[in-house]
Formats: sequence, structure tokens, C-alpha cells
Amino acid sequence: MKVIAIAQHKGGVGKTTSALGIGHSLVLLGHRVLLIDCDPQSNLTSTFTNVQAPNLCMVLRGEATLAEVMQPVGDNLSLIASRPELSPLERMIGADATHPNLLRRQLAGLQDQFDYIIIDTPPSMGPMTVMSLTAAHYVLAPMRPDPFAFAGFYKLLDMLEAVRDNFNQALELKGIFLTQYHPSYRGQVYHDFAAELAQQPRVKGLLTDTSIRINAKLVEAVALKKSIHAHAPESNSAHDYLALTQELLTRIAQ
Repeated sequence: MKVIAIAQHKGGVGKTTSALGIGHSLVLLGHRVLLIDCDPQSNLTSTFTNVQAPNLCMVLRGEATLAEVMQPVGDNLSLIASRPELSPLERMIGADATHPNLLRRQLAGLQDQFDYIIIDTPPSMGPMTVMSLTAAHYVLAPMRPDPFAFAGFYKLLDMLEAVRDNFNQALELKGIFLTQYHPSYRGQVYHDFAAELAQQPRVKGLLTDTSIRINAKLVEAVALKKSIHAHAPESNSAHDYLALTQELLTRIAQ
């Protein structure tokens, strides 16, 4: 079982959409997948229909285990749901010195049930993100081709180093991928950003070959609460997320 956190210290970069796209692509490739919504905004949870009451807040309050709040949302796909009350609860658990290891301890009980676990983290470096990174084997970081993205990204890199030093020495950043971008797009500023990002000393070798293009079908799929592969299997988005997932699996295998 491999645990992958999708993380970035900036909203609007496609983090939740990418957690969905990668999760659905892993299922398409024949894997058993668990999605964990660790974001109080609950956007990942909202993309599924008929989500039941059990949720991550119950686990953090000690009222249930992950296995007890887990619910199926598709063939070979399960969900740990979030709720808005996760926000005040996050501030409470942050005062507990043992909170970083809570999710990792709970995931140990699911070892034989899933091949991959995808964690959607909040766009901040708070207790929920620390807990998610402590539980993860790998991190994927989405970025828009935006010069303002650098500041948030470096905060994420600093957080990864802190988590490695204190809680999870084996944590690996396995890839940085650009969203809302493709090498064929017009607009030299975007290409300049991609080239500059690839040359950053802390980034070299981490930028993926696959980027995620802008595509209305992706927005439609989220609105219709369908996977991009079910809604528009021939769309750019479906091809991009499948290619990104395959590239990720290759990186993990190395």
C-alpha cells in the first residue's frame, strides 16, 4: 500500500481536481484506491453523490477508526469524507504533540485493503497538512504557470524538510506537475515560467513530463459528479491525468 499526498501551499492550482483525476486513473489501471479528504473545505467529498454521515472528524475526535468511517464511492474506490467542522477541530488537534502520527497509525490497519491511498490536503501548512505528510510515502505538488506560485511552493519545500526531520524521514517529493498548461500554448511568459521552474536547484529532476491542460470537460465532470474517464474518456483531461498517473507509477517504481 502506497500513500500519496497531493499538497501545495496555494489554492486554485488544481489540487483537489488532481487528487480525483489521479485516483480515478489508478482505478482505471486496475488498482484499489482510497481517497482521504483532509481539507475542511470538503471539495473532494462534494464531488461524490450520496456520501454518508461518517467522516474524518469522527476519527480525529476518537469516536471511530478510519475503517469504520470509510465508504465505497465506486468500483475499487472508497472515500474518507471531510466536513466543514474539520476547521475548528484542526486547531484543537494542533495543540496535541502526538497529532502528526494519528493518521499514519490509523492507516496501518488498512494495509491489505488498498493498493494506493490519495490524500487531498488543505492549501495551508497547518496541522492537517503535517498529519497528511507524516502519513505519506510520497508527495505530488501541482503548480500553475504563475510567477506568484514560487513563494507558496518554497513554503511547501520547507514544510517537507521539517516533516522529514521530525516525523517521517522516508517522505519523498516524487513530482511537480504544471496545471492549466501545455507546451503548445501561446504566451511566452508561461513557457518562461516552466523553463525557470525546471532550473531551480530544489526542483531539478522533479518536474514531470506530463502537464494538465485546460479543458471544459474536466469542469463538467466535477459538476456532474463523474470521473473524467466516465464523462469524457477521449478528452485532453482524461488523457493527461492517465499519463500523469502512469508517469507517477514509473517514478515510484524507480
